Amino acid sequence: MVIPDDEIKTHRKVALLEYVQKHIHDKNINIHVNNIANLMGKFKPSKEDVQSLMHYLTQEGNTLDTGDFISILGQNMPRYQEGIMTIAEHWEQKGRQKGLQKGLQKGIQKGSSTREREITRNLLAMKTDRSTIEQVTGLSCAELNALMNSMVKASS
Repeated sequence: MVIPDDEIKTHRKVALLEYVQKHIHDKNINIHVNNIANLMGKFKPSKEDVQSLMHYLTQEGNTLDTGDFISILGQNMPRYQEGIMTIAEHWEQKGRQKGLQKGLQKGIQKGSSTREREITRNLLAMKTDRSTIEQVTGLSCAELNALMNSMVKASS
């Protein structure tokens, strides 16, 4: 049985949790942010409860636009603004770390690709047979052909 939102809102302190759990996997949970803010204002959960709720929303809310969500909550809930901003800073830091990791991985891949090309060029210059080059570099026949074609184009 699905409990209507209006009934959930009468469930006192558990209303906020029930409401979020009901809507956590909606296509766009951000449309519920005002109701969540209203429930927070009405039932005044502890700062720890709000932090737990924010973590739950960001981990499980697939369609959560955290920037908009935090902005709306911060504007409507000055009492929780400090805790919400702390969580926002945590998310921002996680985003930076994720971006840094991706950047490093791309750099490593590009570096290994450059090194791979250099080794391949040297092996070709030494007139090494193709099967040995493929074995040494780990390149497939098609990849070696593409690399050789790009080297020919680059030297033209």
